Amino acid sequence: MSPSTENPAASLDDVLVGEAVLGVYRQMFAALARDSGAVVDDPELVDVAETLLAAFADAGEDGLSREQMRYVCRRYPAEVFDNRLRVLKGLGAVREVFPKPNQLRYRASFTSVVGLMFVRRMMLDGGQSEMHRLLALEQLNVADPRMTPEQARDGADGLARAFRLWSVELVTLANGTIEELREQAPKLWGTEEILLRAERLHGAILRRWPQLDRTCTDLRAAIYAYGDASRRAAARLSDSAGTTRNLTLLPPETWRTFTRTASREDLAAVLDGFVFDAAAPWHEPSAVVTAVEDGPRATPS
Repeated sequence: MSPSTENPAASLDDVLVGEAVLGVYRQMFAALARDSGAVVDDPELVDVAETLLAAFADAGEDGLSREQMRYVCRRYPAEVFDNRLRVLKGLGAVREVFPKPNQLRYRASFTSVVGLMFVRRMMLDGGQSEMHRLLALEQLNVADPRMTPEQARDGADGLARAFRLWSVELVTLANGTIEELREQAPKLWGTEEILLRAERLHGAILRRWPQLDRTCTDLRAAIYAYGDASRRAAARLSDSAGTTRNLTLLPPETWRTFTRTASREDLAAVLDGFVFDAAAPWHEPSAVVTAVEDGPRATPS
């Protein structure tokens, strides 16, 4: 068998599809690129890209000229601005309004804005919100009558891969230093809700496509591995909170039990010298105000 038979040359359509995929990748992460082959090593470089993308959004369909872009980024050094603009143009995040020589006006890629929003969310909670969105989207897809078994298999395989990698990362954190575990604590938020959503999705796929039982078995194993790893990491984090007096790491249930059973002196001794906020905004401010106003008040004797 000749080499050409074993490895047929890619068709023009294959090349175009590949270039389209690479183009989306480039635009998605252009804001994080230091040059065409490396990521940024200074947070200020991401700020320049974000400033430019926000200015393009305000400018509308007319876009911006190079002078207008420089004015928007005037607080950054000229060489930093020139570097960011060169990289953003090279990766397709900033393009000419019309592809012709000596173009004076430019527009920004919607894909690059979405990519930067994705990165910002990842920075806030380590991917928790993205997993919630992904599970919700897959649940909608499974309910869509147009969805095929092949698409369902691809979605389940992707989720299983994500849960397996996530569980490996959590196991590594649980076995590592407590300082790193505390730093990565947002990755443990909302674990039970994620598990519940994932198990519901697993059941929905299996009920609609029983022939995907092997795929669903892999997904279920990955979900359970994630659940075990997250509980293990959370247990170590909770134990550390008790031994280090890092009060902000204690769950709300522990606080409620302690405040109901402790004497005034014990509670004062624990809180003495600590000033902290709640670990997460469990209630809207308006709901707290309403609860205080509607709560029982002691009547003067």
